[in-house]
Formats: sequence, structure tokens, C-alpha cells
Amino acid sequence: MSERINFPYVDENENYSVNCESIRTIYEKMADDISRDIYVSRLLLSLTGSQVYMKKALNYTKGGSKLSNIVDSDIGNKYIYGAGIRGKRIVETFPGCSWSGFIDKNSQSNTYHGIRIFRLKEFLERYQPGDIVIVSNVLGIEEIVSDLRNKIDEKDICILNDLDRESMQDIYFSLDEVRQVIHGDSAFVDVGCFDGKDSLKYLEWIGNKKAPVLAFEPDRDNYKVCENNLQKYTNIRLWNVGLDDKEEHVGISGSGEMAHLEKEGKEYVQTRILDNIVKGEQIGYIKMDVEGFEECVLRGAGRIIKTQHPALAISVYHKRSDIWRLPNLILDLYDDYRFYMRHYSATNGDTVLYAIASD
Repeated sequence: MSERINFPYVDENENYSVNCESIRTIYEKMADDISRDIYVSRLLLSLTGSQVYMKKALNYTKGGSKLSNIVDSDIGNKYIYGAGIRGKRIVETFPGCSWSGFIDKNSQSNTYHGIRIFRLKEFLERYQPGDIVIVSNVLGIEEIVSDLRNKIDEKDICILNDLDRESMQDIYFSLDEVRQVIHGDSAFVDVGCFDGKDSLKYLEWIGNKKAPVLAFEPDRDNYKVCENNLQKYTNIRLWNVGLDDKEEHVGISGSGEMAHLEKEGKEYVQTRILDNIVKGEQIGYIKMDVEGFEECVLRGAGRIIKTQHPALAISVYHKRSDIWRLPNLILDLYDDYRFYMRHYSATNGDTVLYAIASD
């Protein structure tokens, strides 16, 4: 269960091998103290499985810092609404908190780590003004909050989704160091564009509404959303394909932000190799969030990275070994990158590795 709490996708067994020399090299490539702190936090999480190491990384985000302040405060009893993965992750991150209980309508258990799980009615009978409820659920928030607001003070409700959104406001576009190395006529590659909003945010960030953008989204439903959101931008080219290090038909599982490639799925999509699509085009910045498929996409972009050295923004939190395998692969492709690392959520998700060429 701890593996599922810490990481959304599981590595193949051979991916667990760790080379101490490469980890030291990655650490030395980190360009500032924030990057080093976040790298060490995620590395220790991967090596030990102990969620407590993420607390330092969370405190670098607005939402994560607010969550820490709430949990560490001495005011009121503290409850977590939702005894699922995210609720349990909060407990693992803050083991020193004297949690008063979980609230869960559907849990088949009565306790977790010795913490009692209450049904909503039981909790409402115990609630006192000043008690804090952290809503950890991803879905059904409106109904949950409506149920709570009918009985408890609104200021006693903390919604984890809201803290995540606050933390993610500038994801992929927060570093001046990246902006300084991108030329306005080079292309932005949006790998896993989901709804197209990152492509539009790039145009605003770069200050050029006509800058070239290459966007890739394998999920059919997400692709239709992207088509609708991006249709008036003739400078944005959109592909309904997955990117990989080989060209074949692969399955798609999950939906929305969690849609991802795997051997079998609800539907199938053609994969392409980025090196084969981008020929003769100058690439300035590649953003990549593909639900655990980042390593394959990077290998398929090897020629671009070796020859053009674009800035990179790569998600490094989907698998346990991402924190060392992905930066190590980037350095294998071009060893004169320096790294920055930033975290963008109030829990585990959305840690991004930035790679900027030194030349």
C-alpha cells in the first residue's frame, strides 16, 4: 500500500537499481538550494518509502506551506475527510500530528495507523467549532463541502484541491532561468497537453502569441478539448498521437489528467518518435507530463536533445525511480545541462525537473 500512496505508477523491477555516483552527479548539477532540497526530499522518499521526507518540499509551495501551518497548529482537533490514498498520504507526511480521525462514507476499515475512521454522522455529533476538516478527496468536492457546510463553520473546512491549484499556478513557467534561454522564434513542444492550456500559457509567458507550438495528446477525449481550445491559433500544431521511442499501437487507460499509455487499454493510439516528427525545426523548450512514460519520450527525443540542447521541463514523480533515472538519462544525452527542481502541489504530485544547457 505504501508504494501506491507514494507513487501513481509502479516501476518494472529492474528500474530499482541505484548508482551512487550518478546520484551524486545529479545533486552536483542542481543549480540552487531549493532544487537541492527538493531533490533530496524526493530521493529519500524513493529510497526509504517514508512520506515524511516530502514535508520540506511541500513547504516550498503556497498550498503546501498552508497545509503544514494548519496541521502544525495547536488550534482545534484535526480530521481528514477521505480515507483514500491522498488522505493516508497526509497522515504519512505529518506523523507527529495527533489526528482525531478520518471521515469516510465508504471505508471498509475502522482505523488506519490507529486513527479512527468515522462515518459523517458520527463526526458531526463530535464536531466542535474550531475543529479542522481537511478534505482530501479529488472528486465529489461540491457534494462533500455542501454536506459539511450545513453543519459546521466554513472556516473550519480546508480543501486540498484548492491548495493544489494555488501551488500549481506557475507550473512549467516559473523560472526566469528558463525564460532567458528561449528564443522567441524557437518552438515549444507540449507533450501531454491535456486541455491545451499549457500551450496557451506558454504564448503568454514568452510574450509572442504567434510563437510556434507543437502539441501532443494521445487521449481522444482530451484531444477534442484541445482542438476546441486551440482552434483559432494557426501557430499551434496539434497531434492525436502518443510519443515514444518506437512507433506502434499502444493502449490508453484512465481518463482526463490521468489518461496514460500502457500495453492494453480502453482504446489504442499510434505512437510516434519526436525526433522523426521534428526535422529542420528549432526547438527551444520541451515540457513533458505523460503519466510515467517520460523515459520513453525522452529517448525518442534523443537527437533533438543531443544536437539542439533545448530547455526541458520533465515530471519526475510518477515512478519511484524517476528521480534518478530521468535526470541521468538527460545527462547521458547531453552532459552539459544544469538542473533546477521545483514542486507544485500540496502533496506528492507535480515535481518538475528543469534542464538548462550551460552553453
